[in-house]
Amino acid sequence: MKTVFFASRLGRMSTISGWMEQMNNDLKLRIGDIIFLLIPQRGIYAPKVNAPHHLFLTEGDPEVILRFRQSSAFRGDKDLPGEILFDTQPNWRLCYSNKKYILETRDCTAILTPDFSSGDVYVIKKKRGFPFTYPLDELLMINLLARGRGVMVHALGIMDTDNGLLFAGTSGAGKSTLSNLWNDKKDITILSDDRIIIRKQDGQFWIYGTPWHGDAKVCSPEKAPLEKIFFLKHAEENKVERIEGIVAASKLLVCSFPTFWDKKGMEFTLGFIDELTREVPCYELGFLPDEGVVDLVRNI
Repeated sequence: MKTVFFASRLGRMSTISGWMEQMNNDLKLRIGDIIFLLIPQRGIYAPKVNAPHHLFLTEGDPEVILRFRQSSAFRGDKDLPGEILFDTQPNWRLCYSNKKYILETRDCTAILTPDFSSGDVYVIKKKRGFPFTYPLDELLMINLLARGRGVMVHALGIMDTDNGLLFAGTSGAGKSTLSNLWNDKKDITILSDDRIIIRKQDGQFWIYGTPWHGDAKVCSPEKAPLEKIFFLKHAEENKVERIEGIVAASKLLVCSFPTFWDKKGMEFTLGFIDELTREVPCYELGFLPDEGVVDLVRNI
């Protein structure tokens, strides 16, 4: 396996455009083993898929269907119906009205079904290019995962041969630095240096690459069975210590993206993290920015 640098794949854009024309302007993305069908409709033409999302183009039966339409403007505050569940304006806010979720961002307003499996996305006219971008794509994924599928975490995910290693940490913990230290090693695939999806399939926890990268600007659509979890911290020497129970669970929760606005989603996330940290060995990893930390992790 090789690390996938999305910037080096821009030359594939013409091939991707041709594939999209054969698909009658519809396209599918697979992220975290969830297939999204994106359908351009009124005023929206076949978009060019921005890097790194183009790495996640796929085929298969969709689990989520989104129809994209053009709109002249956002809803105004007075016209936004229902209960405001979460508000981080001017970035985004989530409302609930008439058994639908309404997700409003700077560039679009999405009207979504209660299970987030279908919706209409109204894109403002001044928006150009690929419409399925931050924060719409990440927020949709977070809500989908909270409905019994898994969690997304702030983490560097690495596939070392066939083993999945997760290095969790908030901003500034050293995820991108550690990614650069692993990046030229043999049989390494870096899944993402900032956002990783964790799911349990057939009794096994898996980590999935996402298009949401960090400073290292590297990601992959691959997945790997999760073998170990490391919580990053800066230190004066490379050192690892086993942690368990509530300590490990609380550290992972801090690095996760829970749906604070959704009681059932929160209950699932808490249960999932508890199960995960009981079944997968967890460690606190203090490290220096040198290659010795790679050998340390591999020898555990």
